[in-house]
Amino acid sequence: MKTKYFNEFNSLSDLESYFKNERVCRDYLSKVRWNQSVICPYCGHSKVYNRRDGRYACAGCARSFSVLVGTVFQNTKLSLLTWFKAIYLICNSKQGISSCQLKMLLGVTQKTAWFILHKIRILMKNTDDEYDDKVQGKIVSRVSKKGKLYKVRQSYPIHEIHPVLMKYVKSDSRIFSDEYLCYQSMIDSEKDIFSVEDPYPLILVNKTIDKQLVVDAFWLQLKRMVMGIGHFLSSSHFHRYVYEALFRKKYSHASNHTRFAVLLTRTNKIIPYKKVRPVN
Repeated sequence: MKTKYFNEFNSLSDLESYFKNERVCRDYLSKVRWNQSVICPYCGHSKVYNRRDGRYACAGCARSFSVLVGTVFQNTKLSLLTWFKAIYLICNSKQGISSCQLKMLLGVTQKTAWFILHKIRILMKNTDDEYDDKVQGKIVSRVSKKGKLYKVRQSYPIHEIHPVLMKYVKSDSRIFSDEYLCYQSMIDSEKDIFSVEDPYPLILVNKTIDKQLVVDAFWLQLKRMVMGIGHFLSSSHFHRYVYEALFRKKYSHASNHTRFAVLLTRTNKIIPYKKVRPVN
């Protein structure tokens, strides 16, 4: 990602050295968000005046606003430097980072760190949840709507997996999966459900025998992130961990400052409390 407004932050110390105070952070965000043409987030008017206190005044609706209005940082009680550090740490941690780790690194409460993490995971979501990979082909992620946890002897609801396969996977594709029973039961029931005979040749990958087949797999990376960092994931938030894994896979060969730049350009949206933690 090339833009003249992004500095080369190749380490966290580089970022902290550049953003010496809140004013520097706000000026930087203003350039990233508006270039040189500030636009009122309330009425969209382009004639805006700079105020002495660092805010802006709109000539159209006569309202004043800061660069934080209309962004993920709106109404935040944290400094922008704290947010910038959080974005940098989250997107550049190879296996992810937990809210407990983030709490210690940022000097905030665990609850605050949790909300920061999930807001940034929402920013990591692509518009189509997929991208092309030269090695693995097109990676598409989908999470079951119910997302329930089932006992070992219970089979996964087949009617939830089949429509996804029929829509996104070609009928002559080979399926490489782990030894989870749902895949076997799914293939065994193809004939009964869809009146077709073996449309998806299934290859079960044993972790110890066929290690080379799955060493670079996207889903293995997601599993490692979940087991090593998340440990237990709520079904209502699981899709955000998938967003994070997709983001890491897509920008795995990018530089640290590029990943930071990508996320900072996506902050031009409001993420309300109810979206981060929906009320059931």
